[in-house]
Amino acid sequence: IRRRPPRSTPKPSSAASDVYKRQFLMRLISLHVFKWQPEDPILLASAYELSMLWFYQRGVARDHLLHNSRLVAGRTTKGQRGCIALEEKKAMCFFFCTPGELCVTAITDPEYPERVAFGVLYELAKDFINTFKADATVIDAKADVNLPYPGIETILAKWQKPEENDKLLVIEKELDAVTGIMRKNLEDILKKGEKLEELMEKSKDLSGVSVNFYK
Repeated sequence: IRRRPPRSTPKPSSAASDVYKRQFLMRLISLHVFKWQPEDPILLASAYELSMLWFYQRGVARDHLLHNSRLVAGRTTKGQRGCIALEEKKAMCFFFCTPGELCVTAITDPEYPERVAFGVLYELAKDFINTFKADATVIDAKADVNLPYPGIETILAKWQKPEENDKLLVIEKELDAVTGIMRKNLEDILKKGEKLEELMEKSKDLSGVSVNFYK
């Protein structure tokens, strides 16, 4: 999907390239919270930052972000964290599954710091559990609910500028209790004989328009 160019943004000089990259190429694009189950996890909450796209592109982008997030979450296991490169490494899908039934994902630009991304996921999982720990809607969910959850929007906005919020030493120590980071490409998590295009056609997250747009 072609991105909308930033308004009145001149091409950066070599001296300003690092600043430009931080401002425009280190985006936290989406966050998703799932009730984990193999293959078809249940969506509990989501948030998106798609201002870099033209308005007419955002619905298709949202469909693909959800589809890829659900696919990654459904192919992981409890207590695992990792990173999957999407579509020729044009984006990264970070995931963190708790030992319970919660799996959170973050899709970012490739330049987004890995250490920060896992900190974001830990914060999201902890906040969601604290917010909905006794909520029957979450405990008994059998289908997507996409709960009203302002916390996910707050976290998405907060971590758009990771260099201003990178205080993750405590979080990193707690994350060390989880298994090592798995790093793969999207194709690596497909089963033998599976094709990405066929999964997209079967996906409940993608409309016909979204599938055709990908092709």
